[in-house]
Amino acid sequence: MHSISVQQLSKAYPTRNKEPFFAVRDLNFDIGEGEVVAFLGPNGAGKSTTIKMLSGILTPTSGEARIIGLPAGSRDANKQLGLVFGTRSQLYMHMTVYESLDLISEIYYVTGPEKKKRILHLAELFQLEKHLQARTRTLSLGERMRCELVAALIHKPRVLLADEPTIGLDVVAKNKLRELIRLWQQEEKTTLLLTSHDLSDVEALCHRCILIDHGQKQYDGSLPGLKGDLSTLRRLHITVAESEKKPLTQEIRIKLMPDSQDYVHKYEVRTSEIPMTETISRLSQHYGDTLQDLQIFEVSLEEVLSNRFTQKALR
Repeated sequence: MHSISVQQLSKAYPTRNKEPFFAVRDLNFDIGEGEVVAFLGPNGAGKSTTIKMLSGILTPTSGEARIIGLPAGSRDANKQLGLVFGTRSQLYMHMTVYESLDLISEIYYVTGPEKKKRILHLAELFQLEKHLQARTRTLSLGERMRCELVAALIHKPRVLLADEPTIGLDVVAKNKLRELIRLWQQEEKTTLLLTSHDLSDVEALCHRCILIDHGQKQYDGSLPGLKGDLSTLRRLHITVAESEKKPLTQEIRIKLMPDSQDYVHKYEVRTSEIPMTETISRLSQHYGDTLQDLQIFEVSLEEVLSNRFTQKALR
């Protein structure tokens, strides 16, 4: 049985024209137990609409979605579901963090000694012990988002839907939250469906991604597979000691980039055409003692998606 199953899922809205507007149309995918999957797409692609149908906030126009085999939006399905929206809070701002978590636990019928044990365990895991007696409104955004995750996990859901959980966080807070999510997922093996415009979240946490655009699935597979032909592209930055040192130009398979500078020469190569070891050897021979540093970069996921959607818009 799949943790999440979506079959021919559609959500349409009436318009002034005869044809309705489909935010999501005939969407199909399955996510297995314990998988961590990124749900990607540009603004308006239908990601949040799909998340809201999975959680029962919106009712599908047609098709169906199931959580652990149960109809999405049903009480039994929601007992198995945790939900985090980076732009909305389920905590009570005037209460202490512990009081909010205590109340949310009761809503999910987590009571007695188990309630306190669960709160303290998650507070330790997400490093929130010292904030339990603080009022929610006094927390930083990073601290509050960790509390939001604890609130979503308090009833031991088998599926977590996280919509932009790191939005608005600084780099340090994002890295901290990602690491805590990774540790939690390894411990509890909960299925995670993550939507984020910060693709470093995706690369840090996910091995599979589902890509949608205009409400329809465009790709479902591994992150390296999403890169396609760009997966073999590498960029090399060579730092030289002398500005007079000329870059390597006679090697056709090692392409000099136009944004190269006097002390930093930039190249593009495809490992499918020339092995990286051979590239490094040729560049080392060319630069000799003037070579101070060599950096190798893969194409980022952000660039891959930008390239994919730009090309699609131009067609």
